[in-house]
Amino acid sequence: MKITSRLFLALAITAPLVAADAPYDSNRAMLSHCQVLLINDVDVPAEEAGRLLAVNAKEGDHVEKDSLVAQINNKQALLSKVAAELERDAAQTRADDDIEVRYSIKSFELAEAELNQDVDINRRSPGTVPTTEIRRKQLDRTRAELQIDRSRLDLKVAQMTADVQNAAVQAADDSIQRRRIVAPFSGQVVQVYRQSNEWVNIGEPVLRVVQMDRLYVDGFISGTEYSVVDIADRPVTVEIALARGRKETFKGQVVFVNPIVQAGNRYRVRAEVENRQEKNQWLLNPGSTATMVIHLQ
Repeated sequence: MKITSRLFLALAITAPLVAADAPYDSNRAMLSHCQVLLINDVDVPAEEAGRLLAVNAKEGDHVEKDSLVAQINNKQALLSKVAAELERDAAQTRADDDIEVRYSIKSFELAEAELNQDVDINRRSPGTVPTTEIRRKQLDRTRAELQIDRSRLDLKVAQMTADVQNAAVQAADDSIQRRRIVAPFSGQVVQVYRQSNEWVNIGEPVLRVVQMDRLYVDGFISGTEYSVVDIADRPVTVEIALARGRKETFKGQVVFVNPIVQAGNRYRVRAEVENRQEKNQWLLNPGSTATMVIHLQ
């Protein structure tokens, strides 16, 4: 069962009210019976349905943020990307081909030169070139000029088609990435729900990852003796009892003070604490009870 701050709050409210820890001290505030909670606790889901080709993590493994922890069959997605890339490259080749534009410009230059030549002849010797021929060549020049615009438009449409195909490549790549199940943060795998070759549906959890290097410590403090401004953002020292009477301390800082006063004129204080390992095992564990000292000076 996951340990949540909501569960802790419910237990604290329903528990018998006791004195709010140590008597008032202007230098520090001591909170007993604090609860150690997880900051990040995620069931990592499958974003696409399919058969699991591999589950790369087992319970107890440490995983880094964005590392591959499981792989869904992506063969079809890979083929779709290859096809999309070929279509994009073909479209881009057409978009980069300006032969028609250059030909249209040359055709216009020729039509204009022929028209100017006939006009010049008639200027020197009126009536040599028939009026119908002049009009036909004027039409040829207009057609050639419009063909330039048409060729440039075709080139623009070809570039738009290439952009569409590039978007298809990106969509295919996104489909491939969604079949990669990665760790959302650096943490420890505490439960594996699916094995290799099993089928998973969209949204189904594959494994559970918790963050252990930083944890929350929640406790309640007397609103009669300490105000919110006394507590907010102050450094803390957390102490826990281990086996055989051993005690360990951890450093942290208050990150949240709930301004809503609970029963018994107490309000909740949350600190974020740095955890540490000994022989590859974490010393501070979620669910344990701790004592927290808030340093006021």
